[in-house]
Amino acid sequence: MIDRLELTSQRLRIRHFNEGDFAACSDFRRRVFQLDDDAEATRRWLRWTVASYRELAGLGQPPYADYAIERRDTGGFLGAVGIVPTVLPWGALKGDASDDLLSPEVGLFWGLLPEYRCLGYATEAARSLLDFLFGELRLRRVVATTEHDNLASQRVMQKLGMRLRRNPLDKPAWCQVVGVLENDR
Repeated sequence: MIDRLELTSQRLRIRHFNEGDFAACSDFRRRVFQLDDDAEATRRWLRWTVASYRELAGLGQPPYADYAIERRDTGGFLGAVGIVPTVLPWGALKGDASDDLLSPEVGLFWGLLPEYRCLGYATEAARSLLDFLFGELRLRRVVATTEHDNLASQRVMQKLGMRLRRNPLDKPAWCQVVGVLENDR
């Protein structure tokens, strides 16, 4: 399917993580996701992420993975954007022919170091990945999820053109709000 995903936008480059990203990954996982990983846990995650690029491509599968976001002009690490399989319970997408059944959706996520938030980077990175998912992979629909109180992520979803749906349940927290975008191409 895709051997190597590298996307560029006006200000950003989205690329595979590599072993040289260890320090940036450690800092990112601690500051963005509040993960108190030891060095070995971060190394395992990084090795697994790097291996997943190759393994999924070898199986002809979508490139489900985390990708590094960096500035094109400086190469500075800003955060991550990625593609995840997402199962949405509670009929989040009512109206589908099979809305009482669960099916995996292709999910989009993003996370930026705090000093790079509110500068349009999340929207720009997510837009680049959406263009790839809709244009190259020809996906029918993409979703994104977040918490009720993560208004910044909800704004990114809206800027991307997503319709927001609210989960009537509080759990899981990361799936309290779902953004849905249909491919109109």
